[in-house]
Amino acid sequence: MNYREQLSRPISKNFLDQLVQNIFDNPEDFQNIFQLVFDADNKVAWRAAWACAKISEKHPDWFTDKQILEIMKFSINISHGGVHRGCLSILSNLRLPNSIPVEFINSCFEWMISPKSPIAVQSLSMKILYSICQIVPELSIEFKAYLENVDFESYSAGFNSTRKNTLKKLKIN
Repeated sequence: MNYREQLSRPISKNFLDQLVQNIFDNPEDFQNIFQLVFDADNKVAWRAAWACAKISEKHPDWFTDKQILEIMKFSINISHGGVHRGCLSILSNLRLPNSIPVEFINSCFEWMISPKSPIAVQSLSMKILYSICQIVPELSIEFKAYLENVDFESYSAGFNSTRKNTLKKLKIN
């Protein structure tokens, strides 16, 4: 199957689910769809990221540490909102490697509190930062301080719900 050709056209959720199922049935095709996340055509990249996010839910073990770091580095500079959200969705489903670029961590903090970031990006950044705190426990103090001191009235209900749930998890650990 030519995944790039398939993803260059408008697609439905049903079509994407079928495409992802085809990859589940043919795991050797995973690498092909993963590489399309970095495609120069933003529409192809966005749809590939969407597919990889679905794949990461069921098969997080298919993603190598190298691929995870590629997505982290890529997400720092991506300007397309859908591709950015897709990359963060992928990362939120994966067990992160022990070595995480500081630039990525700083970007997550920035995306989390930036009013310019879409709600999904803010919430995904928060979830990823929580995962990073499981690897780097000393980051928990700073992360908790950010969440406790943010002017929550300035943020959406979705942000505040994720914030509240994350603070609960931080207090348990």
